Amino acid sequence: MVKRIKKIGLLCLVLALLIFPGQALAASMPAAPTGLKAVAISSSQINLSWEPVSSAAQYYIYRANSSSGTYTYIGASDTPSYISAGLKANTRYYYKVQTITNGGSSDYSAETWAVTNLEPGSSVSSARDRLSGSDRYTTAAEIAEAGWNTSAYAIIAGGENFPDAICASPLAAKYKAPILLTPKNSLHVETKKQLLALDVENVMIIGGTAVVSERTADAIRDLGIKVTRLAGADRYETSLKVAEALGGFDEAVLASGLDFQDVLSIAPIAAKESMPILLTPKDSLGRELKELLNSNAKATYVLGDSASIGNTVYRQLSSPQRLTGTTWYDMNINIIEFFRDRLDLSTCYLTTGAAYPDALAGSALASLQGAPVILVGSSLTKDTAAFFRDYSSAIHNVVAFGGPAAVSEKLLAFIREEIGANTARDQLNQLITNVTATPQSASQIYLTWQQVNGAAAYHVYRSPSFSGTYTKITTTTAPSYVDTYLSTGTTYYYRVQAVYNGETGPYSDSVAATTLTVGSILMQPTNVKAEIKDRNQVYLTWDVVSSALHYNVYRATSPTGNYTKLVSVNTPFYTDLNLASGLTYYYKIQASNNTSSSPYSVSVQAQTPLDHNALAAAANVSATGLSPSQVYVKWDAVDTATFYHVYRSTSLTGTYDLVATVASPFHIDTNLAPGTAYFYKIRSGNTVGIGYYSEAAYASTMYSNSTLGIPGNIKATPLSSEELFLTWDSVANASYYNIYRAPSSTGTYNFVSKTDTPYFTDTHLTTRTTYYYKIQPCNSTTTGDRSGPVSGTTK
Repeated sequence: MVKRIKKIGLLCLVLALLIFPGQALAASMPAAPTGLKAVAISSSQINLSWEPVSSAAQYYIYRANSSSGTYTYIGASDTPSYISAGLKANTRYYYKVQTITNGGSSDYSAETWAVTNLEPGSSVSSARDRLSGSDRYTTAAEIAEAGWNTSAYAIIAGGENFPDAICASPLAAKYKAPILLTPKNSLHVETKKQLLALDVENVMIIGGTAVVSERTADAIRDLGIKVTRLAGADRYETSLKVAEALGGFDEAVLASGLDFQDVLSIAPIAAKESMPILLTPKDSLGRELKELLNSNAKATYVLGDSASIGNTVYRQLSSPQRLTGTTWYDMNINIIEFFRDRLDLSTCYLTTGAAYPDALAGSALASLQGAPVILVGSSLTKDTAAFFRDYSSAIHNVVAFGGPAAVSEKLLAFIREEIGANTARDQLNQLITNVTATPQSASQIYLTWQQVNGAAAYHVYRSPSFSGTYTKITTTTAPSYVDTYLSTGTTYYYRVQAVYNGETGPYSDSVAATTLTVGSILMQPTNVKAEIKDRNQVYLTWDVVSSALHYNVYRATSPTGNYTKLVSVNTPFYTDLNLASGLTYYYKIQASNNTSSSPYSVSVQAQTPLDHNALAAAANVSATGLSPSQVYVKWDAVDTATFYHVYRSTSLTGTYDLVATVASPFHIDTNLAPGTAYFYKIRSGNTVGIGYYSEAAYASTMYSNSTLGIPGNIKATPLSSEELFLTWDSVANASYYNIYRAPSSTGTYNFVSKTDTPYFTDTHLTTRTTYYYKIQPCNSTTTGDRSGPVSGTTK
């Protein structure tokens, strides 16, 4: 009886974890890193930094090639910074960071991104400078292809009229989705190709059937894509529907909706900052709109003067700020200037101010990068030209949305030339900094300096004295150089100069270094030994190194981990105290004197004895279904554990098989069956032994559309002049079927009825008329794909 009560209690606990997985995870989840920033420091490196988390033992860094792409673990850091290296030049990379503590791992940080610099010697014009197609639909598809590899979501807007469409950008940003365009009554072939190429699963149509017909929506559904429509009775109500779908916000944009230029000027900024774009008549503020703004917005940006949005509306807003201009182009620049500190000007997008489609589709791409969209005509206005001149040093690339008829080649070339000329002038005035010279041996000195953006190469000069003649000794493309075949014990002076397409910049400041004498060259410490003194101490010894004044002791917790300097001692021995029991420690020794340091010694290791009472069973084990094939398992870290065994069973009391061994207190179990319950137990361990099993945790994988097959062998048999009898093969796991009917094979399929049997009689039909049907299998948790069409004709 007692055992039965314990089992019931355990089962209740497991079910509680299943029903409330979020609370179970949140109880021990550390804070996610905040303030994540990414800054390109070369053509192959991006520097990441973030605010430290007080409880963090380490941070995991993840990278993706697109905002909607798969994030891959690339490394760990003990400090709130990391350099991502080995990257491609002029390429955008996306990053997230995760806090790791003894209690587990945090959620991912907010996403950030940066674009690596151009290769030294490359010009601004070498990057892709136009995204265009044969028409507005193809251009939108080209923009989507340039910005996304895959996307679970896509926004569909009408390509023939702007009022409903212009508010879509923030919603696209929320779902990291492209904006694609289509005609009202058909799905454009290029739009269809992109939906399939991006593996889109969900489409949101902006606007009613007068903008994108239900026939077009059905064509999207026929691709196996779920369709949601956000539409109101007019442009104002549609913008409200989109804002409600966007969710909570602190800032909002208010526009008249009578023009598109003002909205598209702010669209990428609003999208990046999650600000809804709301439309209102000039002199009235609707009740629902007012309630939405009052309950969310702390600041409101009003586009246009009182001729666009009247003062009657303006005075009802929370902290309103007007953004205006004498022309659309001036207003565009004023908006960009106002939000300058929220934008990345490294890439600026150009679009015609005469039409909306290219700018609308492009605003989604620009928002991913925090980039502005600049409206242009046949030539630049005075303010727009001044903008490019004033920010030329910050702008690395300009990209046009649309073909030469929208943004002319002459205008694009003029802007590139203006940016390039100013950039070249700035580069020529850049002084090389952080030049260092370090003796490596009796005949070598190692030089390093800060890389200069745009430099094609570097000239290195050497002199025997500070004020002597400096002779060029090499030209290198890397920001470092090893000067060899030097005289022993001799001082040399160096200067470095950057090269830009045949022109040279100023000399760096001079630096000096003295090669080592034969007697001063420090040898690597040898015969290093690590001996356990007791459970918490390691005693290190090594041979004396000639000419060494002291020794640096370094320690790591893995053979390939980061070695941290512990101490400098003047004896060839050291005792490392207060160590954790049951852990392996790795040590290196380095000899030093006043002029140089030796190479590191070989690594040695020692493992402190295990305190068997310390290796407890893992606690707070929880499991959460992530997808039809994945379960996320998480537990509290165990002191002294260096790894964890993950065991799985398909029943609570069944056999638990070892499925993974991991170093972190979490695991994503993959390749599982959809809609299936799995049970997990964890055992902590280290090189000394294995701990006890944890309590079991339970989760079920999600159901998948693939679990419901497509109905086959569908037949439509006439029973009378008003009835058709439909039959089909039953589908495994389907508990009912939806029946859809259309007047033609490519017409709109309307829902007729549902049935829990693989047959159905359709009644009240017209005599001698052909009808087309599609059957869709369903159950309580998922909806399958519709069948292909089948037809039948009444008698």
